[in-house]
Amino acid sequence: MLDCLNNPGKKHSATVPKIGFCEEKNRLQENFLQAIREFNHLLEQQTRAVIVGDEDFSRFDLLLHAAQDEKERAKYLWMMHVDSHGC
Repeated sequence: MLDCLNNPGKKHSATVPKIGFCEEKNRLQENFLQAIREFNHLLEQQTRAVIVGDEDFSRFDLLLHAAQDEKERAKYLWMMHVDSHGC
């Protein structure tokens, strides 16, 4: 499946992609980056809540959990595509 995950002790080096441009790879990468942005935005909101003394700062916990799940899903979709497609 993902060689980079199946062989954690093996050193992986960057290779030149077989495909110069892959629209799907770029779309999946952008989805991953957007998921990171959304997670970071929620984390920033929670941090601000803590700083200003908002006692209900934990209201962000479920949102952060869902955002982390989405970030992981987007990351692995991107990685699986690159691994299987060679881009």
